[in-house]
Amino acid sequence: MKNIPFINMQKKPLEDLKLSWEGSEIPAMSEQFATKRPRAKYSALPMEGLVVTRNATHLEEWIRNAKLFEMEIESLLKLDFHRFWTTVYFDNEALCAITSFLQEATPCYLPILSITDDPIVIGFHERLMQKVLAIICRLITNKESDTEWMSKDYLAKLIYTKYLISIPMLFDLLTIYGRTNGEILGKIIETVMEIEPKYLIDLEKSMKFIVKTFTSVQEQLGQGNTRENVQLLNDLCLHILDCAMTNSILLDVYPESRDICVAIKMEEAITNVYDNFIPSLYRGIYMYNEKSPYLNLINRARVELLFGFRCIVNAFIEKILDRKQHTKKSSGNLDLVEALLSIYTLCLSDNVFVTDYQKHYPIEIDIEILRQACPKMDTFKADFILQAFLCADENNFAKIPKAPVQTNHINGFDNFEEEGACALPIESTNDVSATINIEEQIRLVQDILPDLGDGFVRKLLTRYENPESAISAVLECNLPPDLDVCDKAEIYIPPDRQEQLYVETGVRRINVFDGDDYDVRVSEVPKGIIKTGKGFPGQPKTVAALLDDKSHVRELKSRYAQYSNVEENVGYDDEYDDSYDAMTESESKKTPRKSQSMRDILVDEIEEEDDDEDDEEIPKKNPLNFCENPEDIRARYAEKRQQKFGVPKKNVDVVGKAKGQGQSDAVLANRQKKEVHKSSRANHNRKQGSSWKRNRGMIPS
Repeated sequence: MKNIPFINMQKKPLEDLKLSWEGSEIPAMSEQFATKRPRAKYSALPMEGLVVTRNATHLEEWIRNAKLFEMEIESLLKLDFHRFWTTVYFDNEALCAITSFLQEATPCYLPILSITDDPIVIGFHERLMQKVLAIICRLITNKESDTEWMSKDYLAKLIYTKYLISIPMLFDLLTIYGRTNGEILGKIIETVMEIEPKYLIDLEKSMKFIVKTFTSVQEQLGQGNTRENVQLLNDLCLHILDCAMTNSILLDVYPESRDICVAIKMEEAITNVYDNFIPSLYRGIYMYNEKSPYLNLINRARVELLFGFRCIVNAFIEKILDRKQHTKKSSGNLDLVEALLSIYTLCLSDNVFVTDYQKHYPIEIDIEILRQACPKMDTFKADFILQAFLCADENNFAKIPKAPVQTNHINGFDNFEEEGACALPIESTNDVSATINIEEQIRLVQDILPDLGDGFVRKLLTRYENPESAISAVLECNLPPDLDVCDKAEIYIPPDRQEQLYVETGVRRINVFDGDDYDVRVSEVPKGIIKTGKGFPGQPKTVAALLDDKSHVRELKSRYAQYSNVEENVGYDDEYDDSYDAMTESESKKTPRKSQSMRDILVDEIEEEDDDEDDEEIPKKNPLNFCENPEDIRARYAEKRQQKFGVPKKNVDVVGKAKGQGQSDAVLANRQKKEVHKSSRANHNRKQGSSWKRNRGMIPS
């Protein structure tokens, strides 16, 4: 049955055509005409990072698979009209082969010429792209000749119900073929939407999924840890770039999709992911590898996000200008103008996005177009938005001046300079203030983590914006791989001053005075006197002049003259003993002063005792005496000591007789006793005795 010739003399559509075979008629769209067999599928290029591997074994295997896949695509293209459609409709392997290429082919942001220089690989890749695109074009073509055609309704039924064409397939086409094939991609999408309007509903759902993706990537950014974080960041970079590029190319080649973006508020998702996700992703990858090729892909994602937002803005401007040409009333554009101004107002809170957008798409041009198209617009609101965009570059906290960065070219687009969204903190130009600041940060980290060496902390702070982030990374064991293997107790060795002097002077010396203010090698005007010959200016020339020089005697004469002036003190009494005045004053201060009532009671008790004991004489204190007599104090102190310790012991003989005459038993016993008890006497309690004297005023404090 597969050899039945295709005859359509009546030029019927494929769905109505029947072929004759041995007196019976068989529908042309019958499963018997399908060519069913296992088919080769496309395998992705063997990659090492973002470039094709140079492993000969892997390349040979890919080339062999590419040849088989090319044969499968050619066989599908060579089939007759009805056999082609019966094969792709009834044979799932044919559709899977086409889908495998769309899923595994390298995207347009990695051009084949930039990832490999192998001419065989480049040739196979280009041929496969052309032939797969021809298969897609044949799937949306309902008429190839007068005898080989089908109705559009039947074509819509075939491709939609059997998922021969789907929105994910169209998105893959956009990512693979890129903006350079924008004209044919736009024609394909427009034809699909015209054949089956239900694809518009699927397109809206798919674009809502992109908006959801912009939110989900921000949640995934904080889930990675340790070494898995590197691969996660790279995957998120590719994921956000795929979504951003698909969205921007779709808005460019198929303008009708811009209305869908406005309805689902795609512009808010773009500004949000640009301001919150892109800088964090850039810093995360930069922290692990400053020269990572994924940093260029992040810059490409920035380009695509800005372009997608610009396409949405252009949709409003085109409608405003088109409505102005067809209507003379300017008030008809007022609703569109207000909607556009509202979009600009909502994105003002995203400083990073506003800065980059203003840099590449100056908003003053748009505001001027709106003023000309709609004079009745809210000028106050427009002026506020314009001023906010113009001042965003000054107020943006993320914009930090940096040295010029070499520009790379990726598929016709220049990378952004590393500022705005992807700006990273740099050190201050003031070396002194920067040194002080880094020392303070090191002390702050070591106060929390004292086991870390200052050398390791210094390396740590160069990777993080502030000490808090560094401390958090250490505590969470979330350090970059290169820092994770470093010695945590590493000390900091400052640069050698001698090396710097060697670079400056070309002379290598080791001297403690090298490089000081008196070093003529590093200072054009050194301090001090540079003399030649013997002696210094103004000094004696000979030994006799040196001995006759009495200038030092004249200098000391004025000092010794001061000792000849003695002042007489009239109130001085040489006979007065003031040794215990301080002690008396201290004791008098310690005596608490009694209240008036208590003193009256004491006076009454004293008078009663005077009546009972007339024979006793009570010494009265002379109120004119400034302090108590020191003799009385010494006597009272001696009496108390005698009562406490008893009669002083007699001196015990420990000296004995002269050496060689022998010692008595008493002397030996006294010596032994003194040796045992010497720790309780002698000079072992000097501090205690000194404190005791000071407390009683015997030593001036």
